[in-house]
Amino acid sequence: MFDRSEIRAAVEAGILTRDQATRLEAFLAHRADPVVKSAAGSDENLRFLNNFNDIFITIGIVILAMGLTAITGLFFGPQFWSMVTGGNAGAFGAVILMPVAGVMWLLAEYFGGRRRMLLPSMAAITIFTLYSGLSVGMIASGLTGANAETVTSLTQAWSTVGNTGIGTFLGCGGAAALAWLRFRLPFCMFLMAVSAAAAAYTFAGFFGNAGLVIGGLLSILIGLVTLTAAIWFDQKDPGRITRLSDNAFWLHVAAAPQIILGLRGMIMGAPTATPSTFEALILLACLAGLGLLSLALNRRALVVSSLLSFWLALGQVVEAVGGGGGGTNTFIATTLLLGTGIIALGGGWHTARRWVLGWVPQTGLAARIFPPEPA
Repeated sequence: MFDRSEIRAAVEAGILTRDQATRLEAFLAHRADPVVKSAAGSDENLRFLNNFNDIFITIGIVILAMGLTAITGLFFGPQFWSMVTGGNAGAFGAVILMPVAGVMWLLAEYFGGRRRMLLPSMAAITIFTLYSGLSVGMIASGLTGANAETVTSLTQAWSTVGNTGIGTFLGCGGAAALAWLRFRLPFCMFLMAVSAAAAAYTFAGFFGNAGLVIGGLLSILIGLVTLTAAIWFDQKDPGRITRLSDNAFWLHVAAAPQIILGLRGMIMGAPTATPSTFEALILLACLAGLGLLSLALNRRALVVSSLLSFWLALGQVVEAVGGGGGGTNTFIATTLLLGTGIIALGGGWHTARRWVLGWVPQTGLAARIFPPEPA
């Protein structure tokens, strides 16, 4: 059995690169056990943060992006506003943002390609993705004539905004895909998934089907597709030790909120509605099922994303049964119950997994999707 702390120490000392360390871990784990069962029950490691210097540099990247945006906006501002009234603001809007996106790409090349510093790379790529998408959206807006003179009705306004939104989100997705092809950064999976989902929601509203979004059906479908992609990556790496597992982690993060909001929309008619006592009980049962799935998958993202919904639904039930007494007392009772439950689940996560996995086949594909928990 090898010690991962020694490999991480070698990375911090500059002896191994992060990619070499990941491949070495996978190789040693495979030699120790071909099905990688020894590592399957390990906790999820956040590999994008090495030390506080990463946070320090990330803050600098965000501040630099703000300053560069202000400079380009000041430099091109007069030309931009003169073009707004002419109905061709898109091109100059892109000119303001694209130079900043270019600088962010260069920073990603340095911190990601050379220094292997993941958190600063994530910040630079996020800004690059956002600014590139906004530039595409602005160009789409210019092509459709987004100005006060050409937009004369609400329908026409939504058509223009819809085209702009779809262009923006597709542009974000394309930029994130380009960054993933260049850097193979797992965080890009999250950016691509969120961009695709946002484009789909805009597309539904563009054709008058906003009810699919508000009612939760589309949100659930997209969330389940994203979750399926995450599980596909997980079953390729049941030991949770390679970059495939990191890809899965970020897809789980993208999928979980959409599934939760979709469930709320399906049960209550809208994600932000206040549930009745009966609806709260149904929601609690669905969230409990997601908790069991999260345990079986050994992924905490579904649990974390459902905390707010679970809190609100539990509070409604507490209020209904008279356990809270209303107002502050309900808040106190709910927080005590939820906080205790989170601590108990976190402390007994591995024990709870062993119980859940007792109901799951431990051979074949199921064993890779639901990795075994070491005794």
